[in-house]
Amino acid sequence: MEFEIDQARFLSALALAQTVADKRSNNMPILANVLLRTTKDNRLVCSATDMMISITESIPVEVKTPGALTLGVRSLHNVVRTLPSKPIRVKSAENHWAELSVARSSFKLMGQVHTDFPELPDPKGQKFITIPGHAFSDLIQRTQFSVSTDEARVNLNGVLFECDGVTGTMVSTDGHRLTKYSLPLAGPKLERGIIIPRKGMLEIKRVLDRVQGEVGLAVDGQHIFVQAADLTLSVKLNNVVFPPYEKVIPGDHKRRVTALRDELVDALKRAEVMAPEKTATVRVQLDKGTLHLTADNPDLGVAHQELEIDFEGEPLVAGFNARYLIEVLEAIDAKQVWLDFQGELDPCVVRPVDGVDLLGVVMPMRI
Repeated sequence: MEFEIDQARFLSALALAQTVADKRSNNMPILANVLLRTTKDNRLVCSATDMMISITESIPVEVKTPGALTLGVRSLHNVVRTLPSKPIRVKSAENHWAELSVARSSFKLMGQVHTDFPELPDPKGQKFITIPGHAFSDLIQRTQFSVSTDEARVNLNGVLFECDGVTGTMVSTDGHRLTKYSLPLAGPKLERGIIIPRKGMLEIKRVLDRVQGEVGLAVDGQHIFVQAADLTLSVKLNNVVFPPYEKVIPGDHKRRVTALRDELVDALKRAEVMAPEKTATVRVQLDKGTLHLTADNPDLGVAHQELEIDFEGEPLVAGFNARYLIEVLEAIDAKQVWLDFQGELDPCVVRPVDGVDLLGVVMPMRI
């Protein structure tokens, strides 16, 4: 195999492949590799996988001799990154080695048998629905912060995606807070929601942020596929049951705060500086026309702030994680927000007064 490729284009493809490849796999070392395959129509196909996420990108190159080889993606990326912005010649050598040369520089890299590279999920035969890439990226952006990072909790270690062909909804929770966001999306009609694992969700967003315009989306029983230009990404879905999230969202409230979002975020950030590091607990006290925020840290001191608000209901004192409130408020691009409460041991529900269809549920903490 032999081909010539632009350095910047090669580096871009390898950077994306590097985020997918499993560099820690001891059982299958080849998962730390990228598969490079040239075609007769002057294309280079770069593939990487960790058996959960797979990515394939087709790049125009000058093919001298068609063929295939597989190399460690990290070392290959590091080499290409140091090379000048000139065409790079890549050629296969004996014993699965590869030679890279540009100008007066040359490198020899050790590879593996390319036929040992695992077969990737095949999107052929799937019905792709064209959607705005920025819309799907927005769904991920506004819900990713409340996905559980505990890999043992598989049903929470991903985002629930629901779509009826008209509206797309994503829901995430880590057990301490929940975020639900919906927007108009003429996507695939799903009989039931699918759970996209956290890493897969982030890789999808990485791809969507790289392309402009529309992308193709398809879902089968095991994978979600995203096609953008000459790139295809597949993510294996979590085959678990998402918690009945509707039961977590209070259907009514006894107390409602109407506040300026930016003012509330700034106050919470100031309180968070003084709050206990592990819990970020702040004391929320609601009186007529005033919201009191107090952070009390035995090791640092006390911070107290007051905000003017519109308040309906009886006075309330409760504790919440300041970081959780900040993150959901930052996901809402609205001038004013509602904070709905029942009692001091009940969750707080955050919504915009006008704007996006997003709500956040934050569980209370002891104070």
